[in-house]
Amino acid sequence: MLRHDEQHKRITLENERLAITAVYERGLVFEQLSNRLSGRTANQDRAAFTMQLYGKEHCSSTFSVVGVMTAADDTQEMVTFELELPGEMVRVRLHLVSDRRNAITLLYQVHDSYRLGVPAVSLLHIPLLAQLEVDGEECRHFPAGIEMDSRGVDIMQPMMESFNSADIRLPLVVSDRNERYGFCVELPSRSDLNDAGATQNANKQLSGISNMQQLREHSLRINPDASFNDTIELRISGLVGGWPEAFGICRDAWQSNYDFSEYDREDLKWIAEGSVHNFVFLYGKEGFDHERQCIDVDRLLLQGEEFGGYDTVCIWNQYPRLGIDKRSQWDFYDDFPGGRAAIREAVQKFHERGVKVLLPFIPWDRGPFETTDSMGDEFARIVADTGADGYQLDTLRDLPFSYRGKLDAIRPGLLLQTQHHPLKKHPVEFITSSWDEFWRFDPMPEVDVFRFMCPHHIAPVISRWLRMEDKLTLIKRCEFGAAPIVIWQDIFGRWMPYTKEQKQRIKAWKDAYLRYRDIYQGPRPIPLYPTFTQSLHCNLFVAPLEDGRIFSLYNDSDEMITGRLTPQDNKSASSAKIVYGVGNASLEDDGNLVVSVMPREVLHVLVQ
Repeated sequence: MLRHDEQHKRITLENERLAITAVYERGLVFEQLSNRLSGRTANQDRAAFTMQLYGKEHCSSTFSVVGVMTAADDTQEMVTFELELPGEMVRVRLHLVSDRRNAITLLYQVHDSYRLGVPAVSLLHIPLLAQLEVDGEECRHFPAGIEMDSRGVDIMQPMMESFNSADIRLPLVVSDRNERYGFCVELPSRSDLNDAGATQNANKQLSGISNMQQLREHSLRINPDASFNDTIELRISGLVGGWPEAFGICRDAWQSNYDFSEYDREDLKWIAEGSVHNFVFLYGKEGFDHERQCIDVDRLLLQGEEFGGYDTVCIWNQYPRLGIDKRSQWDFYDDFPGGRAAIREAVQKFHERGVKVLLPFIPWDRGPFETTDSMGDEFARIVADTGADGYQLDTLRDLPFSYRGKLDAIRPGLLLQTQHHPLKKHPVEFITSSWDEFWRFDPMPEVDVFRFMCPHHIAPVISRWLRMEDKLTLIKRCEFGAAPIVIWQDIFGRWMPYTKEQKQRIKAWKDAYLRYRDIYQGPRPIPLYPTFTQSLHCNLFVAPLEDGRIFSLYNDSDEMITGRLTPQDNKSASSAKIVYGVGNASLEDDGNLVVSVMPREVLHVLVQ
């Protein structure tokens, strides 16, 4: 509902969950922004913005309001304020848009006519955002610091960006101390670039906020010119379910821009049916019989039984030998003893044992006469000649889409798996698997944001240089995030195996993961579900029909922790059962889940 009191120069926008009131008698001020369902009036008397120009700070209350417009249709209501600072030749448009349900978008646009004839530095601050509150005793989740571990390090692993940016932006969330009523502030950013000078939308800067001081003091470097560019966009939703609901809102908004039909292909779903994958050098002792000069399929798979059995094997045959002479990556398939026919024979043996085979593609080994199209032809020809099941795409997070078509022309079911998560829309849509590779040696507890934003994208965990203690944290990371694992022990000739106990643990994890795969691979998992207990962290995995949920818990301390979780929609649950790990779990009459978790250990509890 939009109410405009022209006499008192006050406008209120209300929908099912939110109410915002703006007063424009002297400049522009927000009288309130409240979650209507909380029963509280909040965020009173906030300036709409402050702007620093030519060394002087100006508040929205000192701008002149030169226009107020309203509009509405069946789905949205909008009010637009136009303000100006004549002496500085700067104008601002602020649009408030209600979706008539539970969200209101604030869109700031700034126009600068360059008073001195050249662009000057402009800094923008939004007091409403800096001081966002619910009732004074809030839980806060910052875009770049959702939850901290015992060392003060953020647990959430973001998308690995370089010059190009991802379009996954975690929200700012403020809720009451019970993680129920509050606000979710999404920060959409459409730019493919990280370069602040090239992008008009400054949301990228807001997405880097990781603590209260940064939020309070944020000062956004904006780049206005003589047009009304979209400078800041805040999509604020009213919450009744705290962080879990906010993450779901963020994921739904992100997924709404994607076509995931490639993931529905029955011929490509086999990657989701495995848990333990192997990476082996074609010429190494792990999988090659140097006396008989052939791939020793039986020996490699016998070794794999110690891990519970390999579901796929990636046989790597080029790097680091590439570059010694003029041979290309394609030549190494021919130079293998027996050539491509021998590799095909080995692939058939793997298939007889129910194991899929991936081959490596090295995009940077491009000959002077090769084109993207000719490399794609060789890419498809190798698979046709060897019978392999797809590619592990070295160093890549993207691939020319034509390569997908070239593989489909060979036969259905050929997998594309990149070394890094795809960043953007088109690669995410057709590259259905990637490694979750990390390089740090202390990754616990840690959560891969892409695993939860795109849960149907299968991303086995891998890290190459880890030694004994580090490998144990690698395993725990798989368990906590409910992910598959890649076993890589021959690291370019350095043998770095797992211990007997670690192999047994991976075997046990595979058994649990596959037994409850429908829950672990469910479409709506929640990372870092609230536990209200210090050093106790939780991920929640929900069955597709929501008839079962697994709480994955990690104790980030050196003492046994007993904690109580309060699932907001668990009233109908009747049982709690430990399905992985050692500890205790019980369900109270009111639906609360009580758990005891061993120090530095993972515990999975199934609630039905």
